Amino acid sequence: MANHEVARGDVNAHILTEGKTFLNITSSPNLTNAIKSKVDRATNFTSDINIPFPNELSCKYLVKEPKGVLFTLSRPSTAIIFDSYDEGTTDGTLVIPTRKLSTEYLVSSVISGHQDHSQFAVGSLHGDTYINIKLNPNNNGTIMLLGQPLSSKNTFSTRLNQFETLQVKQDGDLSGTIVTANKPIAVFSGNRCKAFPGTGSHCSHMFSQLPPTQEYDNEYIIPPFYQNSGTLFQVISPVYSMVRITYGALSTWERFYPNVHQNFKLHSNESSVVMSIHPVQVTGFAMGSSTHDPYMTVIPGIHHYLDYYKIVVPENFRDNFISVIIPKHSLGNLKINDLPISSFTTVFHSQERSSGITYNIHTLSVPHGVYVLKTTDRIRFGLLVYGHSRINGYGYAGNFVLP
Repeated sequence: MANHEVARGDVNAHILTEGKTFLNITSSPNLTNAIKSKVDRATNFTSDINIPFPNELSCKYLVKEPKGVLFTLSRPSTAIIFDSYDEGTTDGTLVIPTRKLSTEYLVSSVISGHQDHSQFAVGSLHGDTYINIKLNPNNNGTIMLLGQPLSSKNTFSTRLNQFETLQVKQDGDLSGTIVTANKPIAVFSGNRCKAFPGTGSHCSHMFSQLPPTQEYDNEYIIPPFYQNSGTLFQVISPVYSMVRITYGALSTWERFYPNVHQNFKLHSNESSVVMSIHPVQVTGFAMGSSTHDPYMTVIPGIHHYLDYYKIVVPENFRDNFISVIIPKHSLGNLKINDLPISSFTTVFHSQERSSGITYNIHTLSVPHGVYVLKTTDRIRFGLLVYGHSRINGYGYAGNFVLP
């Protein structure tokens, strides 16, 4: 996705697996040879590999481009992208497998001003893909897109070829924009650059791949982002639903209308529980501080939890953290690189109850490197990974689709 206008670095894709794996990277035949020669490749690797991509692969606004890229691997693997176009404006996201892509998505972002740009990008997996986009009912803006008006009253429609992309921006808030298609597509959203007022942070890139609406959950535990001035989380539902929001001693029922989001703020020492009658999407925004900048990630629901993760903590960040959300009775069975959780420094700890189960939230300080997290009793747990450096930050989830 588009990053800050002065950003000039690479996008880095970290692929992690178990055992020897064959990786094939393909792009559109319509991509320019100058870019395609830096993208397409085939290689074998064991455990993990870091693949850089040129900044020319970044999508431009309001035009169709052949900039989609497909990773094909010989065994199940994890892919994590760090959009590192500049040392001061990075973010990361888990890339969900193509078998989990679908045909309906809701955009998540935060309000922006001139140059900040709330934005989302659509990529087609197949040819002859027809997409439809409509702004949420509370968005009064109109965007001229390929000669058509896009608004809450007008549905924009167009056809995409295989690996074709389309990126949309607005100086406002595109949250709740609904994107549908006749074939599976991938959707990413966030802000080109965002600074939260009153936090002391600078403008920084925020983005995440989004889950399809059919992959939403109805039960979430949201830990705070450590070292941040606050954590903003957004809840959005594709249908009318009642949602209970609990944080601290406060618990309220909120009414949600289709595609209309609500934002909630946590203090640095608060966690939250979200329970919904119908499945919803929850995204978290680290609001930054005077020592690092904002970032975002999709928050995993309890039914998204896994009992095994292999992830990477990138280099060049001053502080890195792993946040686990795990049933209390299974905490002693959690191993991180075959070490107990007590081998790591816990910087934040709290407990939350959901559906009669007590969950421990542990945020651990960790150095950069590759990590395998698993439970010996096969109990599933949630995982967030994030980090900070001077005027920068990144974050991503270990998983946010249904197993």
